[in-house]
Amino acid sequence: MKWETAKTFILIILIGTSLVLTFGMRNYQPDVTNLSDESIGEINLGGTRDESKRTIVRPSEIIFKSHGNFFGFAKPKGREQMYEQMYSWTFTNFATQIASERNPDNHEIEVIFPDAIPLELFGSIMSFNEEDIFFPEWSFKRLFITFTDTKSMDIEFISTSGNEKATATVNNPTDYEQMWTMMTSLETDRFVDYTVMNTGRENIYIPSGEMELKKEAISFEMIDPSDMRDILFPNPAVVMESTIATSGLTYFTDSRQIRMGANNLGMEYVNPFTENSDRPLTVVSLLDSSISNLNENGSWTGDFKLTDLNVYQNFVRYRLHYGGYPVFNSANPDLSVIEQKWNSQQLEEYRRPLFRLINSLQHSDVNLISAESLITKLKNHQSYTLDKIQDIRIGYRLNVNSEKNAIELEPAWHVKYDGNWRVPLFSEMSQRGGD
Repeated sequence: MKWETAKTFILIILIGTSLVLTFGMRNYQPDVTNLSDESIGEINLGGTRDESKRTIVRPSEIIFKSHGNFFGFAKPKGREQMYEQMYSWTFTNFATQIASERNPDNHEIEVIFPDAIPLELFGSIMSFNEEDIFFPEWSFKRLFITFTDTKSMDIEFISTSGNEKATATVNNPTDYEQMWTMMTSLETDRFVDYTVMNTGRENIYIPSGEMELKKEAISFEMIDPSDMRDILFPNPAVVMESTIATSGLTYFTDSRQIRMGANNLGMEYVNPFTENSDRPLTVVSLLDSSISNLNENGSWTGDFKLTDLNVYQNFVRYRLHYGGYPVFNSANPDLSVIEQKWNSQQLEEYRRPLFRLINSLQHSDVNLISAESLITKLKNHQSYTLDKIQDIRIGYRLNVNSEKNAIELEPAWHVKYDGNWRVPLFSEMSQRGGD
């Protein structure tokens, strides 16, 4: 064989080998990408439904005022049903102005939200008849509904600073009759008396008398930590997993990090390499991004409602509710909230519980001290300064019972004091009954 023929033959072999290797690399590469973004959409954390701004932005209280007396719904479901009715209203004659001291009407309804709501957000979930309304940047926590002689309702929004207000009108007689029927039915079993506590900042309304709720022991199902790894890391195949023996903490790390609690019931995620954008998120786009992100993988593993929204920090917090009551937890990470912080369109921080509540295993009756006793103790206790008390709610204290392999929800008074929720040490309760 001539040398030139041999070189040609060798060259053909090399080219053929190169083609085979290239073809093989392209065919086998999907084994890696199957662990990345394409498979993320298939992971479901067990949430049973998608949420929207309308379903997660809800008031914490609705108070009916009649000639100096205060009433609220006996059950949280009544509050939810009334707020659902408000979605059918059409708000007209929207206007803003400087606020002046308001005089309560003999018959009015006060709707209170757990945190300040930007007017822009409220405008995106309610129906306004004017197009291209310019909503001011300020937020409100309370709106007031009053009744007119022409069978319409006046709506008044007071800014959190107290310096501005907005007004609107609901002109539909049917909507008027529905609200007026409630206002004139406050003595029925559907409503209970409320007590008002004035802290020097704003009125806090709480149900009068002693309250009885059930302490629940509930079975739960854990979320696989590897599911969170596959959701939050672009290429899970290169993620390092490590466990610290002394603390029991588990970490998933590339340039990002997930830290699991010692019992794997909660997690914290941090992405330190998000890029700043020249187009900051609006309050609506922030909430839309967060809700869409949580909808994508069935991440609403309970009844969560919006409780904190800070557009300047791009921060959102949703709190777990059970039977219409808020749930609180003091662990780190907090097992009762979902928290997210965004940087433009990128998720920068994410905290959440890693369990789903399943079935009630056991319950017992719990009596809480009366609202009147609670207010007296708060006013006389040296640990409390009244003007730092921001809210008072009946809620559940979440504890993990390892022996029963259950989540316990224990009813208790909760006080939001100087920005933090706590259970007063003197809010004694007595348990009785049980099955």
